[in-house]
Amino acid sequence: MNPDPVEARQARRRKRRGKPGTLEDARLLLWRALTRAGELLEEEDPALSLKAIHAISQGAAAYARIVEVGELEARIAALEGASGEEEDSGPRLGRGAA
Repeated sequence: MNPDPVEARQARRRKRRGKPGTLEDARLLLWRALTRAGELLEEEDPALSLKAIHAISQGAAAYARIVEVGELEARIAALEGASGEEEDSGPRLGRGAA
């Protein structure tokens, strides 16, 4: 009998999940899905075309959020890099100080 079945079950679950994906992985996957949904717009079946329209509208909103988050991360990294350089150069005086 297993002395700690909860821990063993959680360990199996972590192993199955693998490593989490990156924002770039999600962006690429979503772009592939949007491309495929765009191809389905040309289908003869109107129900399938309507489903493709819905998928595109939902996917486009999610894609826009992912791109926005990526841009914000890049801006934050640039600001952190710039603030690190300022700290190395010593104190800076403001306009009113002299």
